[in-house]
Amino acid sequence: MNSSSFVTPWRTGTLYSLMIISIIAFIGQLIRLQVIEHEELTALASENRQARISAPAPRGVIYDRNGVILAHNVPSYDVIITPADLPEDDVRLQEIYQRIASMTGSPISTPPLDAGNASNNRRGEDAPSPGITEVVFLQESIAPYESVVVAPDVSREVALTLSEELRNLPGVGIQITPMRDYPTGSLTSHIVGYMGPITEAVKDFYVDRGFDASRDKIGYSGVEAFMQDTLAGQNGSKFIEQDVAGLELRVIGEVTNPKPGKSIVLTIDAHLQAIAEGALRQRMKIENQSRDGQPVTNGVVIAMNPQTGEILSMVSLPTYDNQQFARYIPIDYYTELLNHPHFPLLNQAISGEHPPGSVFKLVVASGALQEEIVSSDQFINDPGEIEIINRYFPNDPGKTRKVVCWKRDGHGPVDFLTGIAQSCDVYFYALGGGYKDGGVTNNGLGIDKIYQYSTWLGYNQITGIELPGELPGLVPDSDWKRINIGENWSTGDTYISSIGQGYILSTPLQVLNSFTPFINNGALIKPTIIRKVMDGEGNVVEAFQSRVIHQTPIKSSIIDKVSEGLLKVMVDGTGDKLQLIDGITIAGKTGTAEYCDNIAQQEDRCKFGAWPAHAWFIGYGPYENPEIAVLAFVYSGEEGATVAGPIVMDILDAYFELKKIDAVQ
Repeated sequence: MNSSSFVTPWRTGTLYSLMIISIIAFIGQLIRLQVIEHEELTALASENRQARISAPAPRGVIYDRNGVILAHNVPSYDVIITPADLPEDDVRLQEIYQRIASMTGSPISTPPLDAGNASNNRRGEDAPSPGITEVVFLQESIAPYESVVVAPDVSREVALTLSEELRNLPGVGIQITPMRDYPTGSLTSHIVGYMGPITEAVKDFYVDRGFDASRDKIGYSGVEAFMQDTLAGQNGSKFIEQDVAGLELRVIGEVTNPKPGKSIVLTIDAHLQAIAEGALRQRMKIENQSRDGQPVTNGVVIAMNPQTGEILSMVSLPTYDNQQFARYIPIDYYTELLNHPHFPLLNQAISGEHPPGSVFKLVVASGALQEEIVSSDQFINDPGEIEIINRYFPNDPGKTRKVVCWKRDGHGPVDFLTGIAQSCDVYFYALGGGYKDGGVTNNGLGIDKIYQYSTWLGYNQITGIELPGELPGLVPDSDWKRINIGENWSTGDTYISSIGQGYILSTPLQVLNSFTPFINNGALIKPTIIRKVMDGEGNVVEAFQSRVIHQTPIKSSIIDKVSEGLLKVMVDGTGDKLQLIDGITIAGKTGTAEYCDNIAQQEDRCKFGAWPAHAWFIGYGPYENPEIAVLAFVYSGEEGATVAGPIVMDILDAYFELKKIDAVQ
């Protein structure tokens, strides 16, 4: 007997054993799949066969107060291909691709074949689209019964031509989708804003609310962002059953139709907006032609109805062209804006924080009268400079230092109205910090009272205007410096704060709004940029209503006295050289605010005793019943009266001229 007679039965037994084990394992797997996990797998399979199809809701239109369109939807024509409907004949297929390529400029192929590249079918020069072949190949491998865009945003003429040829182009179609359009472009970009794709960070939030993250856009800035929910409407939807290739088999459940977004009418007057921008640009040009050194690069103009809070114009320069963001966000242009040294994407009217300078003196003036620091007929002598003692705590012997008036030889004896009209710094030093030799024997208003009255006039808080990105500014109290800088507040800090300098920062909108209590008998008005909201039929669903932020506790007699001082500014004060308007009485206030920010420091422009300065001016009229108030702010503009003042007067003059024309018509 040889050894093979023993081996063969052993191998056979092993084989049988393995077969039995395999059969048992197979039966166990069947039991697990069909019995134990049956319900779970059935549900999963059902989910895989179901899909939610979203139907986009038309976005609402944005108008100016006179019906001028600032943002609306225009049709965008995309050439699409459904891979499952293409002919199988390669020759015929290439003819179709060639025809699309010749009409649209899209390449037939962009070798090598790269699915990752094909999936990155973005619009824009920064991301060249892959060829038609690559796009179709990728879509065919994923969902052949679903269409894919092979030529985005073609002209209407191309779309019409291809539409007429669709009978001979199987698998090809024209898809019409709404695209945002901004007819006024850069003129209103900071107000209107722009839109962009739904990012991964907010995807879940918007998907839960019915948005299609792969298709829908949302507001990124301006009214487009702030009023996103109102403008967007609500997408429609239907649930379908489909096969593994994405072919729709049947509709499951109720179909929900899209609800169009509501339209918004702004308070902005596009015509006045253009005038305001032109006046600001012209003055900046004049300044840059006449001065050496630092050019004037940034500026703000705001016009509002001070009785209602309606913003009539809001200009922030430099600006950007939101029309370039209408179809996609070009990365090169966007990066250029982000890296620009003067921040064109920033709406300086609400997000630029700067020392207000003399326009802040209304806070100290009204507070000093109400707290009886001085009387309105009391004179304080201004010799041009005074000596103060800078103390960091009550028993600190302190050190003497000099503070000066903008008029170095002084204004002489100054009463309340003259102090406002001439913007006398020494007068306001005395009101804010005390001046024994000038007749103010107490310590003046003090920083905590300055803080209190500034809050009453709208500083140190946002106004609540319907725009994103508004900043609150800063008016410190006595604790602020210790908490934030690690030093005690000093009496010197109080003196500097009394003229709107030092640590005080404000936005142009805050400054303009701080004047409304002196026009409305103490009422601080809430600025608004929304006039009304309308549905798709043009019916008003929400109308603008003037709102009061609060009624300031400042006495009516003091409100009247400060207002009288603002009138005196234009009669025989710092604004008396400005061109007046026939038949219209204008009141106002100049401001020249020294600064030393990061830009000035980098350029070594913060020279002791000769810091650069911003130019401010606010003017309103008619004085008897003001219907318009205009602020101009020019970054590094130097003199408020000579730089910002003419801008405001040009706009006021244009406003009243337009009013005359409208009255005739």
